[in-house]
Amino acid sequence: MRQTLQEGTARILVIDDEESVRKGLISILIREGHIAEGASSAEDGLAAAERNRYDLVFLDVRLPGADGIGLIPRIRSKSNPPEVVVLTGYGSVPSAVEAMKRGALDYVEKPFHTDRILSLVRRVLEINYLKEEVDRLRGQVRQLTAPRIVGQSRAILGVLAAVDRVALSPTTTVLVRGESGTGKELVARAIHDRSARHDRPFIAVNCASFTESLLETELFGYEPGSFTGASGEGKEGLLAAAQTGTLFLDEISEMSTVLQAKLLRVLQERSYRKVGGLEDIPLDVRIIASTNRDLERMVKEGLFREDLFYRLAVMPIRVPPLRERREDIPLLAHHFLAQFASQMGKLLRGFSEEAMENLTERHWPGNVRELRNAVEFAAITCPGGEIQEEHLPEVREPGITLSRAEDVLVLPGSDRSIRAMEEILIRRVLEETGWNISRSASILGINRTTLYNKIRLYNLDRDKAEKTSTTPARVSSPGRDVTLPAMPPRLSAPRVP
Repeated sequence: MRQTLQEGTARILVIDDEESVRKGLISILIREGHIAEGASSAEDGLAAAERNRYDLVFLDVRLPGADGIGLIPRIRSKSNPPEVVVLTGYGSVPSAVEAMKRGALDYVEKPFHTDRILSLVRRVLEINYLKEEVDRLRGQVRQLTAPRIVGQSRAILGVLAAVDRVALSPTTTVLVRGESGTGKELVARAIHDRSARHDRPFIAVNCASFTESLLETELFGYEPGSFTGASGEGKEGLLAAAQTGTLFLDEISEMSTVLQAKLLRVLQERSYRKVGGLEDIPLDVRIIASTNRDLERMVKEGLFREDLFYRLAVMPIRVPPLRERREDIPLLAHHFLAQFASQMGKLLRGFSEEAMENLTERHWPGNVRELRNAVEFAAITCPGGEIQEEHLPEVREPGITLSRAEDVLVLPGSDRSIRAMEEILIRRVLEETGWNISRSASILGINRTTLYNKIRLYNLDRDKAEKTSTTPARVSSPGRDVTLPAMPPRLSAPRVP
């Protein structure tokens, strides 16, 4: 951790090939109680800056075989970079001004005065002190306002443990896997927020939202005139925007194989080139990717590079679907309800027992996102007080429908009671869902306990139902014959425990 202003000590690197200048400057700094080291070449200076963390680097503009200005982005490419002050001789002030445009804090003309040097050191210490204060306040704000991963199930606690482990390694690539709506971006943000990069940019890009050429220019940027229609000023890409921070590549499976190869080089070399550029630009960015697809199968089918898959999956994290963490549904539902109640200015006290049972027994193919939408719907339709079952949206199970227009429920001529109709309807829904109790209860609009009671009341038997013919049957009724439509094949949907 850097020294603070109160401690008054800075760690400083002097990169200058003139021994008298280098040693004289180091002597001045040490006498004032600072820690100062020297390097006589660009190579030695870069190695020292990579090896140690400095508060300030004094950098000569002209070094043997190297341009000092070109070193500035490399020195400042690390997270929490040092400030750079360039040393310039008479007549090279324009170069020093250019250096400031490239990220230098200030410049000092040779021969320099001791007061000027010490004034710059005090300025850097003040900047660092203010940065630490801002970081501390941002941390407090982040704890109060950052989106939380809500849940206490074993599955989600495993995800949080993995997040904490990988957050300690600021360069490790991460592959977050899970169905749509499970909260993969939330996991990526949690990794960023808990890492040493938390005060740096978090840039998210959906790879499915761009064509191949557009995604390439968005990621890498481009040089002026590098292609037809390119801006005359060029453009910085998202890699540059995420420098020292985190780049989240959502839906990485949608990236073309050409771009996959370029991303692989970025991960291997820790550098990149703009479109149309010739210069390798150093990169200090953590890459987090996510997908809801089977990348192993895509590798076998030649749709995803195997080498990139293993580069990304250094630390794989699987986000469980909501049906695997049902015990978290009440927590999530109340969490979302509190948010919407505050936004809408409503007094919403919670959920009735029937409403919560309805929520916990749904299949949730859209996962947490679908649950959030359902709670928002309920918050809108409920005038106030407690959310009731009738305030919840209807269940729309994909692949399981009971069409009112096409299904015909035929009653025996001797029994036209509601009870008889209920028995036939329950039997029909049970057969259509493959006797999946939770899904049948959701379609019927009742809870599981009530459905079990109805099954016992009507003495419904699954084994007998499965032996029943699915061919159309004719049922006689006074004055007419009615044909029952054939039952569709039983769906092989996953059973919900």
